[in-house]
Amino acid sequence: MKHIKILLLALLLVFTASGCKDFFDVNEPSNVVPPNEHKLNLLLPSAEYYTINMQFAEAFSIGQVQQHIASYFDHGIDQHYESSVSGVWRNFYTKALYTLRRMDELAQQKNAVHYQGIINVLKALNLGMTTDLYGDIPYFEASMGSNNLQPAVDSQQTLYNEIQSLLDNAIAQLNATDNSGLANIKGDGVYNGDLGKWTRLAYTLKARYAMHLIKRNGAVAAANEALNYLQNGFTSNADDFQLKFNEKQKNPWHTSVVLASNTGNISVLFSEQLVNYMNSSIYPTANYDPRIYDYIDNGGAPTFDGALNGNEGKTAANTPANTEFNANSYYFKQDSPIVMVSYAEALFLKAEAEFLANGGTTTSTGSTQAAYDAYKAGIEANMNKIGIDSALRDAYLSDPAIDMGVANLKLKDIMVQKYIALLLNPEVFTDMRRYDFSTDVYPGLNLPANQNPDIAGDWFKRAIYPVSELNRNPNLNATFQPINVPVWWEQ
Repeated sequence: MKHIKILLLALLLVFTASGCKDFFDVNEPSNVVPPNEHKLNLLLPSAEYYTINMQFAEAFSIGQVQQHIASYFDHGIDQHYESSVSGVWRNFYTKALYTLRRMDELAQQKNAVHYQGIINVLKALNLGMTTDLYGDIPYFEASMGSNNLQPAVDSQQTLYNEIQSLLDNAIAQLNATDNSGLANIKGDGVYNGDLGKWTRLAYTLKARYAMHLIKRNGAVAAANEALNYLQNGFTSNADDFQLKFNEKQKNPWHTSVVLASNTGNISVLFSEQLVNYMNSSIYPTANYDPRIYDYIDNGGAPTFDGALNGNEGKTAANTPANTEFNANSYYFKQDSPIVMVSYAEALFLKAEAEFLANGGTTTSTGSTQAAYDAYKAGIEANMNKIGIDSALRDAYLSDPAIDMGVANLKLKDIMVQKYIALLLNPEVFTDMRRYDFSTDVYPGLNLPANQNPDIAGDWFKRAIYPVSELNRNPNLNATFQPINVPVWWEQ
């Protein structure tokens, strides 16, 4: 995997360093390099970086709602107060979408079919992240510059059809003959131009978005559709869609949390909810989940005392939490990757889909061997990825609380393990909404302390549109929804 060594040059091709905006424009950004100076191989790393950075921007906020992390501060998203998660909106409209559309124009001009396939995968991934967070959003008329300063808002149902269409087109393009002279992809910091991996990513994403529609399409139908796609999806950890950082372009979790904590500027800690899934409190394993030692630095204390969400960095007993980010973790070193889509996720998708396709529900017990094997393989894949010692891994996998047998498998076993493995991935927030934050699926899950009284008793389910956009585009006012209103696929 390539490090991000040409990002700065690539970014300069899209934006100059001068100036900033006081609002997030869903059309063409200012100070852009003229399109005739764009090159696909230099724009691609920018598009990949913006995509990864969108996930970080979302995860820092939404990680508090899905209770991987908890905040030191009050009256924020940790307590379910309104949030626009503006970093996602800004990255999507002024960076990722704009860059991808300029790339698409250039690829079409040159008939660079393989680049077009990659562009469509990235469009689908960015569009999926954004609509899952906000619901209905501008897309088809967005990034049109002065030709349309008030783009129409597209329904999430329409956008979900578009996501699958983009991925279908991508698969066809990635497997087509490319006579453009640009068939060999350059500037790819994720897969180094490996079209097979891009194709497997597209199929895995098709499965992900099919599973999002278990309420709309029915659990069995959505599950069978996802299983069909997964046959051509990820096959190993080597397929993971992730971008690795380096000593110059550092991992943002390292810079924003680890380094800040080292200087006393702690903003977030690991949540009690995550800790209790790993410290034998809820799953009575003989020993702690070994991943807890990779994720969390508790200063050598005998216990991991997670922060109660909404309690400003304190435990449920109002004592200081001790669950800081581990600077030596697979995920939080300066050169660690940010993982967006993983083989472990694909395996848990398969386990869930097999479970549902067999008629499983949130409360039923027992499933098929295929569901059970995928569930166990998902845990193993994640542990192998982050370097857990094989003896510790095998001991955990053989613990009776984890190795309960096919006849005793429950949906909660699959989804809790996915929750642990997809650390700080906002896909967990989507999973929790798909199952209505059910404690049958997520044991021990509770609303945060000191919750926003305006939605007392309910969950944060979507971000609001940025106020600046509401002021500029009247079309958004017509589709504005409060934070506790479900998005389309959740209804």
